[in-house]
Amino acid sequence: MREGYRSVLEFLEADFEIEEEQEHLYNQLATASHDAKVKETFQHLARAAKGHKDAIGRIIRDIESDNHDVCFYCLMCGWEISFGKMPSVGNEERCSLCCQKFALVDVDNDYEIKPLPQ
Repeated sequence: MREGYRSVLEFLEADFEIEEEQEHLYNQLATASHDAKVKETFQHLARAAKGHKDAIGRIIRDIESDNHDVCFYCLMCGWEISFGKMPSVGNEERCSLCCQKFALVDVDNDYEIKPLPQ
């Protein structure tokens, strides 16, 4: 598991499993349906669940392969702050909008940011 993403990966893996279960269920319901409109609706839902599952899977793979930027929203103004793809705990970045400075910290294997004095 990639450092700093414990909770995010847990949530994504749970969501992946839910989408996988939904895709399977919708395909079963489409197969069992005798009404063309109902069958089409379930097929549409199965394709949507597969798309969600595929997108979540890509994010998980990006995180696990260190190909995902570590980003946060500024606690002062809401602007995005990127620490890059492979930051180290303690790295400092400044918000490009409000100039508040933040340090990357680790809390129970989850990345967080801590405001630094100006």
